[in-house]
Amino acid sequence: MAARFFSYIQILIGQICFFLALSIAAAVIIGCPLLAWAEDDTAVKENWTISPQFEALKPRTIAVLPMDNLSLEPEVEKSLYQAVYARLSQKGYSKIATTHVQKIMKTFGIDTPGQLAGISLKKLCTALGAEALLSGQVEQSAAIHGGVYDAVTVSCSLRLTHCDSGKTIWQAEQWRTAHRQWQIDPVNMLINVLAHEKSSRESRLAWLVQEMFKTLPVGQLEVHEENLFEKAQTLQATPFTDKDCQ
Repeated sequence: MAARFFSYIQILIGQICFFLALSIAAAVIIGCPLLAWAEDDTAVKENWTISPQFEALKPRTIAVLPMDNLSLEPEVEKSLYQAVYARLSQKGYSKIATTHVQKIMKTFGIDTPGQLAGISLKKLCTALGAEALLSGQVEQSAAIHGGVYDAVTVSCSLRLTHCDSGKTIWQAEQWRTAHRQWQIDPVNMLINVLAHEKSSRESRLAWLVQEMFKTLPVGQLEVHEENLFEKAQTLQATPFTDKDCQ
């Protein structure tokens, strides 16, 4: 039994050494650095637009709407919402409480973000008590494993709509392909796959939101770091009746 086990180990080691030798030979032929076992090829793309009328229409109070998910990864839209909601006060804006937004969605019979298109902007803003609406979606969120490389790709977008004018006064998009690493042996390939699978989707989306918010102009409220101030700027909005939804 022991002899068979050691024989198996020898065969496995031989296969790994053969694969390594083959990979190194290929690296020499194509001119890749031998010691650079994994090349970090992180790709980041971004796009944003700020309306020329932003300063004139700048809102004080923003309602963050439920985010949409166009990817194949379930519930990533919740991570996007949490990342946006947590950072909005840091940019100098008051935000409508999540519980109030959820109550309004329920009152209007909204179960998915796509249904919001059937509600007039004016009616929705009035019910929420907001001066602007912040919506967004996750377009991609997935781990890609290839024969020679693997990657985590994620992309999302945000849009700020002014309630009274109906104009989009700010929008931003971010794409990221993270930890794209070229493999040269099966051990590193296994390590990279495990690393990507455990990569926090919350962290990925939080990073993208942080980058997008860098392009959002600062609001009218003084920005503080204390949690008490942030809680004070989370508005419950004025209670409304069913007549507001008619």
